[in-house]
Amino acid sequence: MTIRISFSDKTVRVAVELNGGVESLITELPQREWVGLTDEERDECLGNYITAEGRARAIEAKLKEKNT
Repeated sequence: MTIRISFSDKTVRVAVELNGGVESLITELPQREWVGLTDEERDECLGNYITAEGRARAIEAKLKEKNT
């Protein structure tokens, strides 16, 4: 018996080979809706950092936190 699993951004495919035959199952991954920042969260990120790079990193971190 051989089991192969492959992933893409939108699907998972599981193929099982047994006695010369192959059975496959393809599952579409659920798509999450994007969650943005509230005005308060944005202002907090912008207000806590002096440099543009610091602000960008704070915004990126907050968005990553909310969307993973």
